[in-house]
Amino acid sequence: MNKKGRLYGLILLVVLGGCTQTVRQDESKNLALSFSGKAQIEVGGPYVGVEFHHSYMIPQRISFFYPVANSIDHSNDYWNRDTSFVMEWNLKIGDRPLVSIGRDASEFELTPYSVRFNRAENGYSLMSSYRFCKNKPAMVLNIQITNTSDKTEEYEFDSRWWTSIRTCHTFRPIEQAWTDKDSSTIYTHFDDPDADFADVFITNAGDQPIYCNSRIDYLNTPKRKDVSKEIAKAKPVSQFIYQKQLKPGEAMNIVQIIGSSKGNESRSLVLYLKNSYQTEISNYEKYVIDKAYTHSIMKTGCPKTDHSIAYAKAVMAANAHYLDGEIVPMPCPAEYNFYFTHDVLVTDLAAVNFDLERVKRDLDYIIRHADTDNIIPHAYYWKDGKYVTEYASSDNWNNFWLVQVTAKYLRHSGDRKFVEKLYPFISKSLERSLLTLEDDNLMWSYRPDWWDIGHNYGPRSYMTILAIKTLRDYIYLSTALEKNLDRVQGYASLAEDMQSALIEKLWNDDMKYLVNYHNDGSLDEHYYIGSLLAAHYGLLDNDKRNLLVQTATEKMVDENVGIYNAFPMDFEQWGDFMKFVGNEAGAKYFYFNGGIWPQGNAWYALALIANGDKTAAAKFIDNTMSLHGIMEGPNGQPAYYEVRNANKDDPSEYGSVDKPQFLWAGAWYINCLYQLYGVVENEWNIALNPFLEEDQKECKFTLYVDGKPLLISIKGKGNAIKNISYDDKNVASAVFPENIPDIKEIDIDLGKPKYPYLHNTNAILKSCLYDKKQLILSLKAFPGHSNNTVVISLSIPKRITLDGEEYLDWIANDHDNYKEIQIKFVHRAAECNLALEF
Repeated sequence: MNKKGRLYGLILLVVLGGCTQTVRQDESKNLALSFSGKAQIEVGGPYVGVEFHHSYMIPQRISFFYPVANSIDHSNDYWNRDTSFVMEWNLKIGDRPLVSIGRDASEFELTPYSVRFNRAENGYSLMSSYRFCKNKPAMVLNIQITNTSDKTEEYEFDSRWWTSIRTCHTFRPIEQAWTDKDSSTIYTHFDDPDADFADVFITNAGDQPIYCNSRIDYLNTPKRKDVSKEIAKAKPVSQFIYQKQLKPGEAMNIVQIIGSSKGNESRSLVLYLKNSYQTEISNYEKYVIDKAYTHSIMKTGCPKTDHSIAYAKAVMAANAHYLDGEIVPMPCPAEYNFYFTHDVLVTDLAAVNFDLERVKRDLDYIIRHADTDNIIPHAYYWKDGKYVTEYASSDNWNNFWLVQVTAKYLRHSGDRKFVEKLYPFISKSLERSLLTLEDDNLMWSYRPDWWDIGHNYGPRSYMTILAIKTLRDYIYLSTALEKNLDRVQGYASLAEDMQSALIEKLWNDDMKYLVNYHNDGSLDEHYYIGSLLAAHYGLLDNDKRNLLVQTATEKMVDENVGIYNAFPMDFEQWGDFMKFVGNEAGAKYFYFNGGIWPQGNAWYALALIANGDKTAAAKFIDNTMSLHGIMEGPNGQPAYYEVRNANKDDPSEYGSVDKPQFLWAGAWYINCLYQLYGVVENEWNIALNPFLEEDQKECKFTLYVDGKPLLISIKGKGNAIKNISYDDKNVASAVFPENIPDIKEIDIDLGKPKYPYLHNTNAILKSCLYDKKQLILSLKAFPGHSNNTVVISLSIPKRITLDGEEYLDWIANDHDNYKEIQIKFVHRAAECNLALEF
């Protein structure tokens, strides 16, 4: 599909500095995007989700999450799941033949919480919308058929839901059920423990049907049978037939409420929903919109970027389902009916900047589902009549992400009490992760890079990089909480040894990249995205970091869609050696085999930022990660996707997406923007290194520091900070102290510095004061810690003292309008005082 085949956001066109996007003027609806062309769609609420393909009005899947995760899905092959439907619509107008409708590509208007389709036909128009309840297990389908002809005719609409269900995880079909009904409702009862004895109900709250049928063997009979109570189990259907005389311009207005419940709840639920479904919809949509716009802000001055940000936040809010008594984050609205710890944690890497409540809730959920040995879950789901927990193995990446998110949470929240509760679990995660640290000081794993498939044990760059970062975050947590201080120096030495081994043993001069090795000692000649995290985490010197980024750019980046997951794309040849199961690596240019994944795009963007090229990072983020950039790309559609096809040799595939509303895709986009515009975190603190694009006048965003939601405002031009103020009071530090005053706003002007300020330091900043031409820093780490502190000033200091003694190990680098003063020293005690006299 080319750009001429797409039409999106037709409500209001805004042009600002070359930045164009269509958004709604009415803030209650400004998430909505209109689109014309074939697309994959997923949308849902806390209790029900739907999946569509090819922009068809009728979905291919309905997922119910209450009382457990059952689904209506009649596909037999995951890769061809676009060929079956959950229902059938037939329309008869006057004496014209009966026609099947709803299975043609239609224009649609999409938000993360709703979809509305429109299609004009000869003599009538068809609209269908899918919306969702906030507190009750149901969704609402509205179908409007409007007479657009010039004469009055009788319209008969036949809606047939194929209400057999499949169980969660094992996907076993249950095709026999008891049914009963009244004049407007059909109840389907599944007396199967694997489905938790669930009911599926469909009721009518708009135009009423003239006929209801719940048995497939009664379909298409010459005489419509009417049996109010079925006497035997049978293959179920929920058929409703509607008739109405329509004058020109009049419409049938059908409102079907579809849900799943426990058997003893269905009738009271139906009664409530008939009266209150509109309130339920309104409450759910308001909740998501508030999360997108009111709860926190990020305003860049570009309407299309600001819309992409709000949409990403809305995805993060909407992708949450019922599971075992709680509403928890889930990867997709309709697929993956499992709780995945990984998806939650990498999402929280972004959320920690603006939604601490969410992060705390997620971390608490994880540790509540750990086992008695404090081993955290990898996944949690319903299977075969019971809830099942898969626990994280020793080489599971969740062990690393838990420690890293906990460290971020403490830096942003200052919530030591809760982090002390987490500490035994992060200690266990670190302990277990090091079980695959081998004698070469490298992390070994069975899987290549970040993948969860394959079985060939060998040294891995990605796992080693994560382990080094995790060790240093654990050191920070232990120091801040004053726990396990006897282990801190040993872990610090281990991290240094692992960093040295990473460079000495896994850096390949010929490939100019960090690589992996197989179990037999042979080189894995693939380039993987996980190696890019070494640049982001600062584990390489300037030369190797630059080579790593340049190699990725030359070998792996397609500027139209993003960075390949791996290169070359030949894993179909490695199945036996890597012990892949079937075609799980995917076809060439797709899935693991060179597909485009959101975290890969994020890691490349973060590597560009680390390499000092924020301008290139901004362009890449906008082009490949933003909602508008994805839509404007090849085969573009509204989608924060799980994976994108990179097959540039086939225009029909190139840029197409799978799982179009994916939890952490939007989160990685927001994460990258926070770091692009200047939020910098090392293992010890949060700092600001602000950036504005060439034509950008201002940027504002919410940032939690020390538990306080601060409004950060950036203006001006330049690579240095002219002035920093906390609620109009000037301060001399771009690094946030451990405890900040009770303030609301931080204003930053870029330009030529007015006075010296602390640019960064790898220690906890206790305090920073500039007074009488003296910058005084109080820093905390641990005895023996190697500190690197950078101060920005117009002039070099006359004198530097460390704990009252003159210190000479520092250098000054010249820049256009300022000097960068680098001071390196070793902490003789946990706390030290550094003073610069100007």
